[in-house]
Amino acid sequence: MKKVLGTIILSSIFAMTLGFNTVSLAAGTTEPERGSISVWAEATEEAVPDMAKITFSVETSDKDITKVSEANKLAASNSIAAVKKLLDTQNGETIKTLSFNVNPEYKYKDGTRIFVQYTARNSYEVKIKDVTKLGKIISAALSNGANVVSNLSYSLDADQEACAKLIKQASALAKTKAETAASSLGTSITGIKYANIQCNTNEYNQPRYNMALKSAGNAMAMEDAAAVPTESGTIKFRATVDASFFVK
Repeated sequence: MKKVLGTIILSSIFAMTLGFNTVSLAAGTTEPERGSISVWAEATEEAVPDMAKITFSVETSDKDITKVSEANKLAASNSIAAVKKLLDTQNGETIKTLSFNVNPEYKYKDGTRIFVQYTARNSYEVKIKDVTKLGKIISAALSNGANVVSNLSYSLDADQEACAKLIKQASALAKTKAETAASSLGTSITGIKYANIQCNTNEYNQPRYNMALKSAGNAMAMEDAAAVPTESGTIKFRATVDASFFVK
């Protein structure tokens, strides 16, 4: 895992349920119910995100559907070309089109629908593996035609490896606690009755951020947008094990 922060935190809570009641079998015989020990354990770790995804959109409007489509095509092409120059495709950084649509807009007056204009929207997603250049990519996109920014999210490229590591630690801790409890009670574990294992993160997703730069001449707004800082923070991974072990 890249740039791991902090100390792994391990904690557990366990409860013992030793039962020796008798139950009836189909053949009419009886045998003691197997005792069990239930435990709960977790392992957590924080890491600095090394990957980000962000969506840019180009919106144009005009009463002429041909003009609005052409204007959108030009702005989107310029924006995509500018962003592509900053991507390291050899390292897995990508750009892909998500959608393109043209919709008519209407207003209502005295119960009558009146056509206002057509609005074209072209959206594309950018995935980067060097989060330090996110500000430059936002600046390039906005300065070359994009006017809507949304769906910014940070993640860890090796998230599966991070979860696998923590699941292993939490599982080992759960087994150790069960063995300790069983030994203290003069018995030992013989197998697993059940196990519920989970791993999740607090992966951060920023809300939609609309730059609303409708005017190509709004240079001041674009300059301010490029100056907006981007902080990735940290991602917390948490693996939990809720298990019950048979004892004898």
